[in-house]
Amino acid sequence: MGSMKPAGLSVLFISFLVHIADSHPSRVTPNTDCEDCTLQQNIRFLLEHPIYQCMGCCFSRAYPTPLMSKRTMVIPKNITSEASCCVAMDSYEIEVAGIRMKNHTSCHCSTCLFHKQ
Repeated sequence: MGSMKPAGLSVLFISFLVHIADSHPSRVTPNTDCEDCTLQQNIRFLLEHPIYQCMGCCFSRAYPTPLMSKRTMVIPKNITSEASCCVAMDSYEIEVAGIRMKNHTSCHCSTCLFHKQ
């Protein structure tokens, strides 16, 4: 009968660990801190003319590099990544306090500038 207490404690501890593991999300959840790509007023420039800029998140993903692609790479890499950034479709220049700035008028997700170079 004295050996039942440690066994009961072990069962309780294992059930606690299973509960913690079960409550943890099993899939990767998207970053909820970042809104979708939209046109938003830039709060750093609260001047007489509102300045609008494209802000927000687009998709990014990583996946194993296909074998055929890997054979053609100068430096083979096991992981290939894709990303798109929130960029302006249209904009016009405006002068505010002697500084020329771009005021965006519409946004979309497109290839990131640093990927184009």
